Amino acid sequence: MSTGIETERKFVLAKGEELPDLEEVGAVGSAERFGLVAVYYDTPDYRLYHGGLELRRRTGGHDAGWQLKLPTDDPDERIEVRLPLIETRLPLELRQQIADLIGEQPLFPVAELHTAREQRELRDAAGTVLASIFTDRVTATVGGRLQEWSEVEVELVAGTRQTLDRVERTLRRAGVPRSPVSSKFAQAVAEQATRRDQPVDPPEAGAVLMDYLGRQVGVLQALEAEAVADTFDAVHRSRVATRRLRTCLRTYGEMFRGQAVRGLVDELRWHGEQLGATRDAEVLTERLTAALAQAGPADRDPVGALVLARLEQRHAEAHAAFIDGLATERYWRLQAALEQFLAEPPLQRTAGDPASLVLPNMLTQALHRVRRRTEHAEARSDDLTRWHAVRKAAKAVRYGAEVLVPVLGQIAETRATAWTEVTNRFGDAQDAVITGQLLSELFLDAEAAGLPTGPIDELRHAQDRALHEALAAGREALAAQLGPAASSLG
Repeated sequence: MSTGIETERKFVLAKGEELPDLEEVGAVGSAERFGLVAVYYDTPDYRLYHGGLELRRRTGGHDAGWQLKLPTDDPDERIEVRLPLIETRLPLELRQQIADLIGEQPLFPVAELHTAREQRELRDAAGTVLASIFTDRVTATVGGRLQEWSEVEVELVAGTRQTLDRVERTLRRAGVPRSPVSSKFAQAVAEQATRRDQPVDPPEAGAVLMDYLGRQVGVLQALEAEAVADTFDAVHRSRVATRRLRTCLRTYGEMFRGQAVRGLVDELRWHGEQLGATRDAEVLTERLTAALAQAGPADRDPVGALVLARLEQRHAEAHAAFIDGLATERYWRLQAALEQFLAEPPLQRTAGDPASLVLPNMLTQALHRVRRRTEHAEARSDDLTRWHAVRKAAKAVRYGAEVLVPVLGQIAETRATAWTEVTNRFGDAQDAVITGQLLSELFLDAEAAGLPTGPIDELRHAQDRALHEALAAGREALAAQLGPAASSLG
């Protein structure tokens, strides 16, 4: 990563107008011609645009790479942070540079600019390059709309502010005014950003759904560094965001064209499994550390050491595998696919219909799946795999209800809270199952090491009790949501 200061001014050219004569300022060299393609990133509410920042991936020319431009108190100057074109996705380092501004909002492409550039050098009598003069013919695509304009950009090299002043006076006399906007990006997205600030009433189904999905992508982007560092709760929140994405893409799959999201769902499942191994290790550590803290007799100490050593090993191995997964091309492609999904949502025409009319019906289908899986589980109530399937179906209703909160308000929020209770209780049961499996392994390890196995047996019995209590609580909470008084919203 490199950082520098650029000092420049922009001027407006009329269509077909050429660069005026600048000989009174200095000698202008011959033109070097090339093409540039720049993809600009921002949040859904255009926080970078409103803050005077730019974040882009540029190809072509002499400065290809990732570039973040930050404003200064001087309108002619900007700080430029640069990274080479190594990654196909937005580099994590650049997001971290603006984390305070964007929070957990997603960053994704909002504009693509193609520029036919003529670059000339402006030299003084001694041959020193004072500035680079760029004559640009720009074609911008924003929200499917094309814009075209021409401009002159003057960037200081060895010149001073007086050089810019002399160029500006000369261009103004030639009928070329200074640009009212500070950058190509600002000119391209101004109208779209203003439109985004004016919400549609009633809310459209596609906008409501994409807003929810976008927030989950934002969580994944924002927490990636913390998950790598194994910061508290970062892996857990990332896993939940991945589940929300995958689940809602299925629940509201009718909103998307054909099989447009199938591959994305599959890759999210893969990433969720990576996160899941680390999260399961965290849960095991939390549960067994708490259980060991209640141990009294001294003969538990060596057993406790065995348990803690195994927990530490399991967590270290899971987290190392997670880190390895983040370094793969597959993970980079997933992140790039999520960015593109937000940039160009593959929505059906029904996405323009009122959300309150379209989305609740799809959520009702998810509720029917819970009913069917519950009937299947009740037919063999001791089969824990069936109750785990119920839990996954219940999560679809829970997350689907969260989508509807901006549309239906308190009704959807109450349902989401109620279904959270269902999924949490069944989640406790699943955690008890996983913990019991590890304790069975530790029982054999203790036997092989000649350690007393009684303490581990007690821990296993405690997990069995916790399993049955959680399962009973989950079934009770589920029954309350599936009863005759339950809303069709789930």
